[in-house]
Amino acid sequence: MRPVLVIALLAAGCSTSWDPHAPKTVTASDEGGAVTVKHGQRLHLPLAAEPGSAYEWRLAEPPVRMVVAQGPGDQRGLDFTPVRSGEEQLRLEYRPVSGEGAPQRIVSYNVTVPETGVLAWFRSLFGRKRSP
Repeated sequence: MRPVLVIALLAAGCSTSWDPHAPKTVTASDEGGAVTVKHGQRLHLPLAAEPGSAYEWRLAEPPVRMVVAQGPGDQRGLDFTPVRSGEEQLRLEYRPVSGEGAPQRIVSYNVTVPETGVLAWFRSLFGRKRSP
């Protein structure tokens, strides 16, 4: 019985399909809209760029962000990581790679990154809201 259990545990340990330490991914709509992502999570925008096309998704607003891109977009879309708490509007434009010409599509997201940790807990006890 023990050898079978050991073999089963070893086989399960070789599996790479599940990472318990990977951040939870919050996937937003490809039409834009409101989305909430917490610290420690990842925001996925399913705005796919067509391979080989002369267009790419570019962040148009804002210059200082609550979430930061994890790299250039790919066929799956764009991924962002929250870096500070607050609310902001992300506006993305599907533009020619050359930068010339009008965007083919514009999508906006209202992103909220809630406060977490001891400071958020302390504020909730005393009912104080953080001023913008």
